[in-house]
Amino acid sequence: MGYFDDFPSSTKVRTFFVSSAGFLLDGYDLSVISFASTFILREFSLTTPEYGLLLAASLIGMIPGSVLFGWLSDRMGRSKLMGVDLFFFLVFGITAALSQNFAELFASRLLLGVGIGGDYPISSTLMSEMSPPSSRGRYLVGAVSMYWIGSALSGAVTYPALTLGPFFWRYVFLVGALLSVPIILLRLRLSESPRWLVSTGALKGSNLPTPELENKGAKGFADLFKGRMLWVTVFLSSVWFLFDVASYGIGLYYPYLLEQFAFPSKYEVVLGTLAISAGAIVGYAVAEAVVDSLGRRVVLLTGLGSMAALLYLGWGVRLHGPLLVPYFMSFVAMEQWAGAVTLFYPTELFPTSVRSSGQGVATAASRVGAVLGVFYFPQLTVSLGLANSLFTFATVSLVALAISLLGARETAKKQLEDTSQGVR
Repeated sequence: MGYFDDFPSSTKVRTFFVSSAGFLLDGYDLSVISFASTFILREFSLTTPEYGLLLAASLIGMIPGSVLFGWLSDRMGRSKLMGVDLFFFLVFGITAALSQNFAELFASRLLLGVGIGGDYPISSTLMSEMSPPSSRGRYLVGAVSMYWIGSALSGAVTYPALTLGPFFWRYVFLVGALLSVPIILLRLRLSESPRWLVSTGALKGSNLPTPELENKGAKGFADLFKGRMLWVTVFLSSVWFLFDVASYGIGLYYPYLLEQFAFPSKYEVVLGTLAISAGAIVGYAVAEAVVDSLGRRVVLLTGLGSMAALLYLGWGVRLHGPLLVPYFMSFVAMEQWAGAVTLFYPTELFPTSVRSSGQGVATAASRVGAVLGVFYFPQLTVSLGLANSLFTFATVSLVALAISLLGARETAKKQLEDTSQGVR
């Protein structure tokens, strides 16, 4: 048993659900905009660049949000900020629902993204620091899987809301904003991470590690770019960046792709997208079951390799029609193996004093990749066609696989002070 292995089960379960709820809101929000975008496209008469910017707006906001809140979390503590980040989601979710033009909607979703971005480093870091080594992977994959629970929830809300007419998207945006209220209230009661308290010297004891062991010589944000920690930062950021180029580049357009290449009915599009969400949840369930036994490296490499293989298959076979649903279900199921590890890997490889900052930097890099994928995918499908676009993203996934083969370290069932990398 390690120093932090004996938290009460009630504490771990409460931390899991309250922390992972932020990923649920993220999944709900990004799926809602993908459902609603074709309606907003017509209502606001958007150009192709405006359409791409609308879908990417919250992802753009996540870039500064993740870095800012990650840095603040290392300085102020995890629990103090857990409600603040979602306050952005509440306020700007409401203003998004009330938007009257592209500029208002873009600004609202950009600022909403700041809050979502801030939640990534705070929630994942707290979850990692409160989880026992033997099952930390299961807790972290389970938390990340809530993204697709939120995605499925958005489909369940959107399907009946379609009867409200072309303005239905305002109501589903509002529902998302209101979902954050009970989560914010529950987060106000979360306990602070003992590891963060130890790292700052606020918690001491003969059975506890020293601040020096927790911090590994890292004193602040700048140390992420020094010594051996620089390689960790570059490795994590580059793999997650490349993963998100492919993942979000395709993922936010599932409704659009089904509408263009499979189904004429909006209801069939929603049901097809729900089926894809179900595939993702199955993928996460399997990943959760094996991530601690097979290890992070195997799960990451399997996920990235499967993504590349399936995308190359889509390019070679040139699928269309209803077959796109089981194809994307298979793709998204294996995609989650890589997606879960890339998201929580930073919390295991950075020391406590900069863990949240490192997670924030890696998150920001990934969102840059996501923005590029989301913004350019419509233009790629127009200029190259769907099949050749899949080839492009397959190659991106293959590069991420090659980097992971060189840099991925095993962290399963080890204490965080053993998995984290110091400056020297």
